[in-house]
Amino acid sequence: MLSVVPRFSPITPLFSALFPRKSTLTLLACSAAALQAQAGVLSLSNGDRIYGELVLVEKDNVVWNSETFGEITVEKGKILSLETDKDLKIAGRDEPCALAGHRQEQWELYCDEGSGWVMDFPAIDRAEPYVNFVGNPIIFHGNVAASGIFEEGNREREDWDINANFDIRNGDFHHIIGTQYQNQNNPEIDDLEKYRLSYDLRWIFAEKWFAAGNSSLVHEEARNIDLTTTLGLGLGYLFFDTDKSALSIQGGVSSLKDEYIDPSLNATGDSRYAAGRSAWNYRYKFDVGPEIYYNQELLQSFESSDDYQSTAEIGVRTPLVKGILMEVKYAWQYDNTPSIDSEKQDTKMTVGVGYSW
Repeated sequence: MLSVVPRFSPITPLFSALFPRKSTLTLLACSAAALQAQAGVLSLSNGDRIYGELVLVEKDNVVWNSETFGEITVEKGKILSLETDKDLKIAGRDEPCALAGHRQEQWELYCDEGSGWVMDFPAIDRAEPYVNFVGNPIIFHGNVAASGIFEEGNREREDWDINANFDIRNGDFHHIIGTQYQNQNNPEIDDLEKYRLSYDLRWIFAEKWFAAGNSSLVHEEARNIDLTTTLGLGLGYLFFDTDKSALSIQGGVSSLKDEYIDPSLNATGDSRYAAGRSAWNYRYKFDVGPEIYYNQELLQSFESSDDYQSTAEIGVRTPLVKGILMEVKYAWQYDNTPSIDSEKQDTKMTVGVGYSW
């Protein structure tokens, strides 16, 4: 933990002159009280000064615990300067950093045993007191959604589509887990199943950059796929990532292995090949109402220019009551070299109910 040089307070010598017989303990207590009162100051462009403590710096706002008003959120554009004596955790840096000054929308920070650097205050995506970062190292978010079609009588049909996604954050490491299960069963089509399990790991090693590892397992009977396994490594750029919105892109290489239910229906049979991978993820949550998201991935084989595939999802999650939401999702999948008698393109629209936390 970096040490911060305390500010000189005129109260201490004043007490020494007025009360020379007071004990050293009393003087220290008075000095501590004076320092605590000056722990943090948020100066606004309209001239207001709000005393208190920093809670969090986000992409667009600063969350501040005011001594008078409690916890408030202030837009960055209204802030003239920010002062805090707490060591900070800056995204992309493991060690605590001390804020030495806030001048002309720039932060002067000292990390790594005194080495200084300057960064633009509006560009900071996340900064928080280091003690909060250490004390609450794991953040867990997720959502589960399900939709189904059930018919009996003249027509019989039973379709299930269940999705569960989890985002576990431990410091600069993000663990993203996705699961999907689909089942289609009617007299014409007997029990076609699909399941998918994916795991992505992100390590934020700089302010905007992260290293990425991705893996997935897919079984899809409608496309003659017994099991497709994917392992990949890459590099990503994080434009922004807050509770309200996020945008990131990735690029890298992947190793894929395809195993088919009936190998004779595929021109190459079971195969393993390397591919280039690109992906982008976006989400935005409105202040009141729904959250929209768009995710897409493209895989291009290095061995054949004709062998490529892409998947995309675009959806809207609308809250109904606290924690309960309605989700409308459009999924698109394209494989330029599918198995014989299989279509290149699959699309699906689902409407379901879910739970998020």
